Amino acid sequence: MQDGGDTVIELQDNQRTFRGRAIVGLDLDGVCADYTGGIRAVVAERRGVDPSTLPEPEVYSLHRAGWGFDTVDGFLEHHKAAVAQGLYRDLEPIPGAPEAMRKIAAAGAHIRVVTHRLIFGGSHAKVVSDTAAWLDRMNIPYMSLCFTGLKDSVGAHVYIDDAPDNVDSLREMNIPTFVYDQPYNQDVAGPRITDWETGAEQVIDFLREAGQLG
Repeated sequence: MQDGGDTVIELQDNQRTFRGRAIVGLDLDGVCADYTGGIRAVVAERRGVDPSTLPEPEVYSLHRAGWGFDTVDGFLEHHKAAVAQGLYRDLEPIPGAPEAMRKIAAAGAHIRVVTHRLIFGGSHAKVVSDTAAWLDRMNIPYMSLCFTGLKDSVGAHVYIDDAPDNVDSLREMNIPTFVYDQPYNQDVAGPRITDWETGAEQVIDFLREAGQLG
């Protein structure tokens, strides 16, 4: 499939071995769920500042985004507090994402959610339950919910992710991957989904051209 006339992603032989429906490996934060908006509100409240004073991140690591953190641990302190408050249950969706997922599923693909939310101990049960509750509330149809930072460890015909390192790692293994457009991944090459109004068709077209959909 071509994006902008230059970039092509092709289904590799190791992606042709799955039985049954095509599988879409779907990231959540920054792709379907507005993690930046959610964590910004919590950080602003805890620091007693206006959310508008926390700039849109131009780097993936929020401890370097100009939000007043000196260290990773400083950011994680706020992140842990946000998770305890129900961050993953209450996030707003990326505009159009739930509708796009329903469209992809209706075309015949299975959605496999692959997220790296279990980053520290002591809150796994809440993270899992809040994530599942959010998916249900958004009416996103999914066949499986996987918590791992090793995105390639769960099989999928094509992935959608926003994190530059994840996209690069998957592509280095010749795994077809769309990057979902965010300010912090502008240096990542396409194919790129810029919004969900057209993104669902990009994914469906790729799977059809790869022979994974009827």
